[in-house]
Amino acid sequence: MWRDEGDRVMSHTRPVGATDHVKVETFEPEVDRGAVYRPGYTRAAERILQFIAEQGFGPGDRLPTEARFAEILGVSRTITRDALKTLSATGRISTQRGRGIFVADPADAPVSPVAAFVPTDIAQIMDMFEFRGVQERAAAGLAAKRATPGELVAIDDALDAYARSLEAGDPREMAAADESFHFAVARAAHNTFLLDSIATVQGLQRRVVAAAFGGFSGGPVATALAEHRQILEAVRRGDAEQAGMAALAHVERTRLSYEAEIDRRVFRSH
Repeated sequence: MWRDEGDRVMSHTRPVGATDHVKVETFEPEVDRGAVYRPGYTRAAERILQFIAEQGFGPGDRLPTEARFAEILGVSRTITRDALKTLSATGRISTQRGRGIFVADPADAPVSPVAAFVPTDIAQIMDMFEFRGVQERAAAGLAAKRATPGELVAIDDALDAYARSLEAGDPREMAAADESFHFAVARAAHNTFLLDSIATVQGLQRRVVAAAFGGFSGGPVATALAEHRQILEAVRRGDAEQAGMAALAHVERTRLSYEAEIDRRVFRSH
């Protein structure tokens, strides 16, 4: 929980007419014992929301900076940045250039069909994969045009981590490495809106896996590894068309694997 450490406090601004008060910002994270893998930025976003609630921040209150949140949570700036982007995209916080980060007014939060997503609804699951195909194709195509050398290394590292997870046979590691790969490609696309939407859909797919499929990973993981490698090779060549098509084919094959798994479970076929 949050605890007072003497002078490690901060004041925050409230809307005109509100009373300023001092906030504590040292965090003792609760141990995450969940059985379903969740990436670091998702856990960080939840902890930021916990910070906001426990410290009594309200709409319009100024929050710590990105750098300070990284210190408070004990995570990297990259994870913190992705967490804040996710919260901004879902209308929980507002980032104002040159002013800082603020708690958003719930009345201004966007209304999204994501809130009504049912992870066991077959039609919605198929819609999700259709949308993810559009996202991943766009991200890979843009990454082929815009990826920096460092971002290519990050994609390659994520691919290596995925290969190691296959050797270890650890489903949690596989899930983590898979998401890291797709998120690394999305970062290399250099489009904030695309990055946020991919993070959102990744979260929906985790819910599908947990609620509807009991951990089913979407087909042969060795096949997924080969598909990831094709995406990386096209991005590295700067071939936007092939990168996009490889990403779309990967998502479509995954969708068909889930569809086949649904048929198997419903009709008990093998």
